[in-house]
Amino acid sequence: MRNICNRHPRTASGRVLRFRVSVLCATALAIGLLGSVSASAGGFTLTGRIDPARQYHSATLLPNGKVLVAGGYGSGGVGWLIDSQLYDPGKGEFETTGRLATRRDAHTATLLPNGKVLVAGGEEVNESGFSVLLSTAELYDPARGVFAPTGSMVTGRELHTATLLRDGKVLVVGGEDAKGLALASAETYDPAIGAFIATGSLNVGRYGHSATLLPDGRVLIAGGERIDDDGFDIALSSAEIYDPTTGRFHPTGNMRVARKHDTATLLNNGEVLIAGGEDNNGHALQSAELYDPSTGRFRLTGQMLSPHDSHAAALLSDGRVLIAGGFGGAVGVTREAELYNPASGGFESTGSMHEAREYFTATRMSDGRVLIVGGFGFNAATGFDVVGPCEIYSP
Repeated sequence: MRNICNRHPRTASGRVLRFRVSVLCATALAIGLLGSVSASAGGFTLTGRIDPARQYHSATLLPNGKVLVAGGYGSGGVGWLIDSQLYDPGKGEFETTGRLATRRDAHTATLLPNGKVLVAGGEEVNESGFSVLLSTAELYDPARGVFAPTGSMVTGRELHTATLLRDGKVLVVGGEDAKGLALASAETYDPAIGAFIATGSLNVGRYGHSATLLPDGRVLIAGGERIDDDGFDIALSSAEIYDPTTGRFHPTGNMRVARKHDTATLLNNGEVLIAGGEDNNGHALQSAELYDPSTGRFRLTGQMLSPHDSHAAALLSDGRVLIAGGFGGAVGVTREAELYNPASGGFESTGSMHEAREYFTATRMSDGRVLIVGGFGFNAATGFDVVGPCEIYSP
């Protein structure tokens, strides 16, 4: 589970350790950060600190302009988190709100048309110390600041995707099962009845993939990973389209590069930018490509200025895309950020984050700024750790 430097070290309980553990990764990371710690912050400024610090959490922009940060995995023995917090952009601070009904990380959070947030699936640990997958789901009500259970998913899963469809239902796709295998199943959540219903299955099971709602209402499912017949994680180049009118998936053009842990961003022109990720050799990717829904094909676009894997991306108000952080290959976990300009088809530099981080969230707020929360990183003072300081990117 959670391919990190192509290995998944576990505790005696079976718990997957969430850090890059190879000596090569650690050495490269430390050298990379120590050599760049004094770099200019550029468009990033520090804001309130979230406590506990976390990774594999969710961040959702609410109609009132606040950002709901829920669950995740904390460091220092904290483990799976049950708390949630609200970021108030007016104050630049986090405030506590209702607690999840179930501790979870690697879940999904989806804003529904009625203003509530659907939190589904993920992973937690049981009383014996073993990690277990969750089929449970719950709803956050911003008006009351509380979570309440709703219908459970048909299948427990983590590292899946959840996409709000035009009809108000939520499409849940793929993910990882209790055996670490990629799921091909999919289901939809109907807020009107508070229940999940099975829908068509993927042609290729996958987890850690991307899901993008296209302008015509279909959903693009691209990349990700699965376990091959020899038991190795492999990155996927295949892509599929979900048609909500038929409830079925059908193949579309393959990506030009097999990748996992990449980002997918719908551009204002209707195309989808696929950026970075990790290839089958464990290398962070510098390439990017575009999916054109009118032709059903991918084509390469300008190359990123530096590799990014397990990073975050956010569409800005001016149509450019912020690519930030992640694992940068030889430099380790990186603070670097860049912008994709659809007009030129190229990437341009922007300021660096204050903290190097991966497995974090980047949420564009109502005022156009981007909130950076959590993640996993490394610094000279604390070594490997979950990142507490949060940042704001101002275009």
